[in-house]
Amino acid sequence: MGSVLLYNALASEAAVFAGWLRNSFTPSPELVHFSSEMAMNNGDESVWRIPETGGVEAIAAELQRHIDAAEDL
Repeated sequence: MGSVLLYNALASEAAVFAGWLRNSFTPSPELVHFSSEMAMNNGDESVWRIPETGGVEAIAAELQRHIDAAEDL
C-alpha cells in the first residue's frame, strides 16, 4: 500500500494522473482509492474508488462527486 498526494489539482488534472496510475501502474484497477484533505478536515475518513473502467472524464466526474460531497459535510 502506498499513497500519493496531488496538491492544488483540479479534478480534471488529478483524473489524468489517476487514469495513468490505474491503467499503467497498479496490478488491478480496483486498487486505486482516494480521499481529499477537505473531506478529512471535515471528519470524513472514508475512501472512494477510482472507476475501474472509463476514461479521464469518468474519473474526473467521480473526483468531482467526492469534492461536492466533502463541501456538504
